[in-house]
Amino acid sequence: MSESRRLTEKDCFEYFRKYKTPPHVIAHCEAVSKTAVRIAEELNRHGYDLDIGLIRYAGLIHDVARLQEHHEQVAADMLEADGFYDEAAIVRVHMFYKFGDISQISETDLVCLGDRLVREDEYVGLDKRVDYLIHKKGKNPERTRHLLAAREMTRGYMDQIEAVIGRTVDSLFRPPLDYLLKQVEKPARYIGNEVNVVVKDPAETELRFAFAFPDMYEIGMSYMGLQIIYNLVNKMEKICCERVFAPAPDMEALMRRENYPLFTLETKTLCREMDLLGFTLQYEMSFTNILNMLELSEIPLRSDERSERDPLVIAGGPCAFNPEPLADFIDLFLIGDGEEALPEFLELIRVCRKQGLSREETLKRAAGLSGVYVPSFYEPVYDASGVVLEYKKKWYGAPDRVRKAIVSDLNHAEYPVNNIVPLIETVHDRAVVETFRGCTRGCRFCQAGMIYRPVRERSRENILRIAAEQLKRTGHDELALLSLSTSDYSDFEGLAMELTEYCRERNVSLSLPSLRLDSFSFQVLEEIQKYKKSGLTFAPEAGTQRLRDVINKGITEEDIYSAVEQAIELGWRHVKLYFMIGLPSETDADLDGIAEIAKNIINIHKRSGRGGRFSVTVSISNFVPKAHTPFQWFPQNSTEEFKRKHDYLTERLRIKGVTYNYHDDAVSTCEAVFARGDRRCGQLLLNAHRAGCRFDGWSEYFDRDKWNELLQNWEVDYRFYTERERSCDEVFPWDVIDSGVTKDFLLRENRKAEQAMTTADCRSGCSGCGVNQYTYCSQEGSHV
Repeated sequence: MSESRRLTEKDCFEYFRKYKTPPHVIAHCEAVSKTAVRIAEELNRHGYDLDIGLIRYAGLIHDVARLQEHHEQVAADMLEADGFYDEAAIVRVHMFYKFGDISQISETDLVCLGDRLVREDEYVGLDKRVDYLIHKKGKNPERTRHLLAAREMTRGYMDQIEAVIGRTVDSLFRPPLDYLLKQVEKPARYIGNEVNVVVKDPAETELRFAFAFPDMYEIGMSYMGLQIIYNLVNKMEKICCERVFAPAPDMEALMRRENYPLFTLETKTLCREMDLLGFTLQYEMSFTNILNMLELSEIPLRSDERSERDPLVIAGGPCAFNPEPLADFIDLFLIGDGEEALPEFLELIRVCRKQGLSREETLKRAAGLSGVYVPSFYEPVYDASGVVLEYKKKWYGAPDRVRKAIVSDLNHAEYPVNNIVPLIETVHDRAVVETFRGCTRGCRFCQAGMIYRPVRERSRENILRIAAEQLKRTGHDELALLSLSTSDYSDFEGLAMELTEYCRERNVSLSLPSLRLDSFSFQVLEEIQKYKKSGLTFAPEAGTQRLRDVINKGITEEDIYSAVEQAIELGWRHVKLYFMIGLPSETDADLDGIAEIAKNIINIHKRSGRGGRFSVTVSISNFVPKAHTPFQWFPQNSTEEFKRKHDYLTERLRIKGVTYNYHDDAVSTCEAVFARGDRRCGQLLLNAHRAGCRFDGWSEYFDRDKWNELLQNWEVDYRFYTERERSCDEVFPWDVIDSGVTKDFLLRENRKAEQAMTTADCRSGCSGCGVNQYTYCSQEGSHV
């Protein structure tokens, strides 16, 4: 055999001309060559001695005869005949090459690997390349099995390379993050490095958890639950918590263009490389963002398509109390208080990983924990009309019902004082202290008031300590108290007065949201207005006493007007009123009542003689029936009926000094579908994702026409979920979840609503909701 020659770029292009290689095939060859060289150069940086020239030109020439049958043999024979023996040997085997151990790595390995990571003329990575080949000529079961087996072999070889170079192969082909950040509106959304951020060394952790908020940074960083979980998890040994948010449209477009997967803020680790990806479910209209974030993370959308290499995808939060619309996409739900459920769950997952357990076995072990729902262990059975008949267990060890996890004593629960301080303005940029959790009022439309029972208070001393520490360690100039009904705190007046004095001395603004008209402390109000005035917000919810009794609001018009009179007397010049329309049994007379209240408040100010500018804002939301509430049986108004009522109020509220705004009726219809949906809603959600829906809770991004088309073309009549009244004995998709409040209690409250009968506050005596079967209700009968 004569001495081997070495190909040059000129040689390669002469062969391209000779074999009339199409331009798109040449472009593919160039991409394979660049890919193989880049990986080889990185390996050489770590002690290897690969022949870069051989890799470059063998990769460039490998498909020169692509138009001919058995093109690899044709090209290899041609190269061999011309004395290019080394290149010929690589080209001859590239179609069916099997990788071995990295200790025997060769230039052939690199060229063949490069070929398996390129689609057409661009690097896309192994999964996208294989997916492309599977669908390129139509799905063929035998071909698919072969491709998937080849993928696993190739992935195993890539694992060996990645262990050597200390990074993923994919990361070699991404542009620097700075390249993307210089092109987006708010780069601080993605860089991390805020005050009080926690960055743990990945090498020293055994479990990495990504807390995913399915909305933009400014929204997610205003959510106190994120701060609580972040603080809680990062105090655990060998476990870390990092954050990830939905990228804004400008960043998403760049990430897709540059094939840059979604990453965490703390260490810029790809979400798909974390052990767990956990979504918080605060609002149904963020569900499309969850699918979009999974896709951006390059994690299979459906749980049954994930492999052992993919992170477990989990979810929790209020919307998890009806997990079924997301059941196809979430591996596991945590139901109830995260402080109670999450630490034990994470520790179990850490142990399972150390033991090398499979996903299936890990999920089975997790299902034994309180508050854990694994949807793949259950199968819904429907009747001919689409109503759920039962949930069949697919694994005998799954619980019949999943009972929510409950923190019994907030004083012993972890609460952060080293809150992360964002580098950009967020929706709520302030220190926040949760005074109590739960609500005793029993408003029949309110899901939070039911699922967060019982009321658990923090001590006054604990609240003051947390407030002082947070303000000291964050530098915030505003403090807010957090609860469902702030002024229902048992020592509200004393707490508020002390905090008012503390904040005034330090020039810190004090925010007291969710004040109820019937328990308003005007002494506190007067103290606050001495150093800072802001608008007052009241929530009568309904326009007439009859309808307020139906929803069990528990306030009268006298309460409303008396509170407003005192507020005006103290100098307030703006009042915001929250109402809800579409409530059960509502008539136009109830709508007239909304306008009447607004007009009367304007007149109260006129009669006060205080003069000056005074305004009232009437804000209208649409009633959406929610799971685990007394109103879960009632139908929702149609989109058209909501629009009629909005138009009706527009005319009635043409009152000088009154501003009127309302929530989009189409958004409320979509929200209702998912709020009381079943697993079939997963297909609608997938369709919406494929149609490009995202940020559907934002008026500027919600596409009314697109959603209308999705609903009309869905194989299920969406009105089955929205406008249908449920029978009292119907099995609900969420009945597998035990919120602690019994269905019998909810049904009794439903019947009382039909008769406009009220139920007393729990503090006046137990109303028999059932939650005290599982935990102590400290506020039960506290006012007796």
